[in-house]
Amino acid sequence: MKILHKPLLRRVILLVSVFALILTYYCAAVSAVDVIKGDYNGDGIVTTSDARAILRIAIGVQSESDGEVLFRCDSNDDGSLTSGDARRALRVAIALEEAIRVTSEPVATGEVSATAAEDNTTSAATTTPTTSPVLNTTSVFLPVDDVYMDKPAYPAVPSYEIQPNTFVFICYGYGHGVGLSQYGAIAMARHGYSYTQILAHYYQGITIVKETIPVSESILYTGETVDTVELLCRVVQQEIAGITRETDAEALKAQAVAAYTLLKSHNFALPNQYTMAYAPSMSSVRSDVIAAVQAVLGEYLTYNGQLISTPFFAYSAGVTTDASTVWGGDYPYLKPVTSYYDIEVEKYAGYRSLITVESFSADEMAQRIHAYSSTIQLQDDPAQWLQVLAHDCAVSGEIGYVSAMRIGDRVLDRCAGQTLRMNILDLDIDSHCFSLIYYDENCQPHSCNAVTPGVS
Repeated sequence: MKILHKPLLRRVILLVSVFALILTYYCAAVSAVDVIKGDYNGDGIVTTSDARAILRIAIGVQSESDGEVLFRCDSNDDGSLTSGDARRALRVAIALEEAIRVTSEPVATGEVSATAAEDNTTSAATTTPTTSPVLNTTSVFLPVDDVYMDKPAYPAVPSYEIQPNTFVFICYGYGHGVGLSQYGAIAMARHGYSYTQILAHYYQGITIVKETIPVSESILYTGETVDTVELLCRVVQQEIAGITRETDAEALKAQAVAAYTLLKSHNFALPNQYTMAYAPSMSSVRSDVIAAVQAVLGEYLTYNGQLISTPFFAYSAGVTTDASTVWGGDYPYLKPVTSYYDIEVEKYAGYRSLITVESFSADEMAQRIHAYSSTIQLQDDPAQWLQVLAHDCAVSGEIGYVSAMRIGDRVLDRCAGQTLRMNILDLDIDSHCFSLIYYDENCQPHSCNAVTPGVS
């Protein structure tokens, strides 16, 4: 047997010693890393399920008394669980943030507040950092869609009682008609379309951008300040979840992205009650809504690299309308698109109807017009007070979203239908897509509609 030379033997011994030292240090380090923050179930990885569980604990939907579990869930070690801890876990789960590994001993059972009831302060108030993190973004362009829908027949106009000296509005759809149709999104989801296809259909030519959502606050029009993620959950719940099934996840996601984009465009402050509705608290938010929000957290829409406005509404007259008929101006991503599923809204919500009828006496109409503007002069014959001058033919050559009207001696050449609906009729009609008839003292009808020749 050949004996190694002493110099070579010393080298081998040195290498083995160094390797043993490194191995010993590594094993010690590994054994010391006994906690991964955000790992609710303690399996060594952070997943979206962990984030969901933490959020449920933070908002009081789920209880937890194990001190070790609560220690793992409390990412910032501030002694309380909030939606901010859940959001950090979610960012780790989707690889937007590195996992936090600690060697500290867990706190004793009960030291961490496990429910929202124990800490009524908003999560934003306790988790907002002094400096904003850098936002990492990725973007995907969504080409103009090729969604195909069969156009169903419009339902019959509901019967109504004719009264003398009365204006009758026969309205189609519900809401301003611009952007995302919520019932349309639900119907598209049930026909197998994804949330990106839904968004690409209603907001033409847009790009979807994903950012690491910072720990931030949102200010409501009432002055209340809440965590942005919490507000998103509450908005989706109130705006659309009440009319969805748990299988309508893609519609919920589309609503979440539209809502986040709108929040971002308003610097996370809601200017008024018309911007968006929201549930009174997180306790009323369904678990599928929370899951949908988490799935698209941080995604927003741009057009040519610029953040866009993303209006949404209940359902259209079968076609959405150009933003110019509501707010004026040109928004290339808010152009009319077919939304034929809206025509069958009763199929998706039995208590809704595509067509509604509202009546106003001549005296009431005069009072409302003069309350809007005391300088408008009304003719002697009420049949001459209101006249549609232009519309977009959304339904037919006689009916569409109204863009221009004459009201008494005044001509409104832009946004006239929405002005009438909001500022004169105080939203007492469902839509500014309408047919207008005046019945005189003998109950004889007088059409107040503009007819576009050649349009069926």
